Amino acid sequence: MKLKPQLLLVIFLVATWQSKTFGQQVLDLDKTLLVKISPLSFMEPETIVIQGGLEYFFNPKISIQTELGINGGIIGIPAGRGKNEDFSLWRSKSEIKFHQKRFYWGFEFFYVDKDFVRTDDSYTPFKQEIWFDKARINFQVFGTGLKFGRQDWVSDNILVDSFVGIGIRSRYREIEVAELAENQGSDFGEIRFTGDRYRFEGWDSVPQFSLGIKVGILTGNRN
Repeated sequence: MKLKPQLLLVIFLVATWQSKTFGQQVLDLDKTLLVKISPLSFMEPETIVIQGGLEYFFNPKISIQTELGINGGIIGIPAGRGKNEDFSLWRSKSEIKFHQKRFYWGFEFFYVDKDFVRTDDSYTPFKQEIWFDKARINFQVFGTGLKFGRQDWVSDNILVDSFVGIGIRSRYREIEVAELAENQGSDFGEIRFTGDRYRFEGWDSVPQFSLGIKVGILTGNRN
């Protein structure tokens, strides 16, 4: 996500959390199903993702939510940006939420799988940097975290879910070089600020921060 959407999102969330008008109403949902849509998934920096899910309320205090996101590469549509080509991505997330009067809190668990071709880059196995013209990368993420949010009705059957979260993600990657670069040196004439997570193999763990909005659509009538 680029800076402009991020800034707009922060402004929206701050306004939502501070405004008395948009303070979370008592949802009073019992044995009710919501369809969830993630509009910001279209702004992913590596590829456009289509993501949606379902949230089921067992009672007004407890609900579970599950989501699935895919990009066009999963169904054979060319996808990828920058150095990444032939990009396939799918991800899933499951949450349990505990609803209070003005907010909810809960736990989330998620998985991400990426498979793509990366061009004109390098990685470092055994402390030796190897430059390549093309390499296939399989990248997986397993994560969990604590989440806080609020859900606000904007019409009789549509609500906005705004949230923040913190946790940890463990990442694993495999790199298979398809074409070595003729010049094994760092003279590609670029300053590399991104993509470091694709420049070594194996596991690592990093903090997880989440910030976003979702749109919920009520499938029945409000209680």
